[in-house]
Amino acid sequence: MLKALAIKELRESLGIVALAALGLGYVFLDLIGVAMMPWTYAGQTYFPFSAGAQVFSQALCLGAFALLLGFRQTAWELHNGTFYFMLHRPLPRRIVIIVKLMVGTILVLLLNALFVGIYGWWAATPGTQPTPFFWSMTLPAWKLGLAIIPVYLGAFLSGMRPGQWFGSRLAPALTGIAAGYAVYVMPWWWLSSIIWVASVVFFTVSIFYYSSERDY
Repeated sequence: MLKALAIKELRESLGIVALAALGLGYVFLDLIGVAMMPWTYAGQTYFPFSAGAQVFSQALCLGAFALLLGFRQTAWELHNGTFYFMLHRPLPRRIVIIVKLMVGTILVLLLNALFVGIYGWWAATPGTQPTPFFWSMTLPAWKLGLAIIPVYLGAFLSGMRPGQWFGSRLAPALTGIAAGYAVYVMPWWWLSSIIWVASVVFFTVSIFYYSSERDY
């Protein structure tokens, strides 16, 4: 049953995953100088993993993906009534939530890893770009991927909470965005780690609290 639940989550997330992959693919091609549109410039204009445009585009694609995925796994299923069906299967409710969170977290980290890996492989290949490249230059991009996790958890929590969308219900999602931003921009790794762990623990505990206390 756990395998079936995980496959269901993956299957229903394929559309959002495909959109995010297309977005990150466009970002990658733009960064390496491939003109995808008639009005875009053909030619590499950025040093690998050192441009604000790369950070912004990567964060935009991954952040939008995390928000959509979190809402789809909760609010969308609540709207369609499938959330009630799953939570009343012969499985502990917390197991259903754990499977959902594991699938979502893995998808976020996997998409980021593919983007960083492919872009890094291109930058490390001789003759592709004129600047020195070291794999340590990819560390901020990996950090950005981790910073997206609070965004995903915040969206997940917003989707399962009661309340008006333009009221308190969106508060966890906005808090997750703020936490992710703080994790990434903080120059001290130890402080980023504290913020990341605190936000992940807070959202995870809140998710399990609402899933156990709310009468579905």
